[in-house]
Amino acid sequence: MLESASGLGGIWDAARADSPMSRNTHIIASKTIQAFPGFPMPATYPDYPSHALVLDYLRAYARHFGLEPHLRFNTRVARMEPSGTAWRVEVEGEAPREYAGVVVATGHDRLARVPRFPGEPTLQVLHSQDFKHPQQLWNKRVLVVGAGQSAADVLCESAMNAARTFHSTRRGFYCMPKYLMGRPTDTLLQLRAPTFLRRVAYALFFGFLKRRSRALGIPIPAAERGLVIPILGDQLHHHYTHGDIHHKGDVLRVEGDRVFFDDGTDEQIDVIFLATGYQPSYPFIDRKHLNWPESAHHPSLYLHIFPPETDMLFVAGLVRPVGAHWDIYESQGQLIAAYLQARTRAPDKARHLERVRRGPQPDLLAGIHFYNAQEYPLVVEKQEYLHHVGNHLRKLG
Repeated sequence: MLESASGLGGIWDAARADSPMSRNTHIIASKTIQAFPGFPMPATYPDYPSHALVLDYLRAYARHFGLEPHLRFNTRVARMEPSGTAWRVEVEGEAPREYAGVVVATGHDRLARVPRFPGEPTLQVLHSQDFKHPQQLWNKRVLVVGAGQSAADVLCESAMNAARTFHSTRRGFYCMPKYLMGRPTDTLLQLRAPTFLRRVAYALFFGFLKRRSRALGIPIPAAERGLVIPILGDQLHHHYTHGDIHHKGDVLRVEGDRVFFDDGTDEQIDVIFLATGYQPSYPFIDRKHLNWPESAHHPSLYLHIFPPETDMLFVAGLVRPVGAHWDIYESQGQLIAAYLQARTRAPDKARHLERVRRGPQPDLLAGIHFYNAQEYPLVVEKQEYLHHVGNHLRKLG
């Protein structure tokens, strides 16, 4: 396993220059649901551990399963390409090596999506990944752009530390409470049920969120646009209803330190935080091997793992489930391993998956209409995705 950083932990290692962790970052799924199967987080951990505790957990996981001897740190891949029946991998400062296959597991939150506003701004513009400490907000007039979890995190910090806080969105949003009936909410929502029952559960739960947000005066999404993945946490509701956050429409343009919005208003702003998400970036491989046209937001892969026409190349972690995701990543690893074993032990079964991967992608949303599903195709309904992966595991077994 080749890792460009000096240690294990990925984005959860706040010491890394490219980590988006801020001082107060915690996981948004509860420890019971977020943990890898078969390796629970310690009982001493709070329900929603800090990034430092999560990093400790990941490193403990690596020690427990004996991964450390297989890790090569400070090893950056510069280029990889097919070479006959193998893959030629170039590592910075080393001679090229050939491998039978490659698993790309660098994640999808790597390259910040940074929109450019019309006008000539003189104010400071940062991405949410640049937010590290509340001191960045002190006595400033702050605008946060975006309607996802990162936006919520910066907004709540800003509401407590900035002079004034404004929130610009193109759509409404839902806030999901962290606790229901005394338990972490996500422990009540992990439905292993038939698809039609999950659809009913989604409709009921999102109906609850809609009524709750409307009662509190929070802008809600237009129903015809599809279900919007909710933000986790009650703090945003709290600050909205206490007047600590002022909602604005979409940004039209920025002139000097004034921001003009599509609701006809404008505000003097000191700093803008763009909580506008990320986009996949794999600069070390030609996009054609990933079935990734220049016009597309993301690679088009079967189950977000298998390129349809490229052999012995796999991608892990390029998926965004509704809910916790580490068990999804583990299931991807299991499927890749099962396929590799089948190539030697049961070639007919491996060839079946090779044929299937060239066909159409199955419906990974369980027939549920999610917001902008075509623009953000990494979103999957968790149980539906695990169902399809499980089917292939059984066929390969």
